[in-house]
Amino acid sequence: MTKNEIIAILEPRFASKAEACEWCAHFPIPGFNGKTADQLVKVGLGSAVISFIESVDAGVHA
Repeated sequence: MTKNEIIAILEPRFASKAEACEWCAHFPIPGFNGKTADQLVKVGLGSAVISFIESVDAGVHA
């Protein structure tokens, strides 16, 4: 998964694409030692970001 693919999935959940990008850059994802989506994508863990988003959608982390 690339950052652009993740942004496309996130964008409907935020008020703007810019807010989705800010989330990727600054929101630490639980379970990944404070790493952000951007950091995880850079090391090849974009699929983990998608799994997190899907779990939030399912109410797991809400």
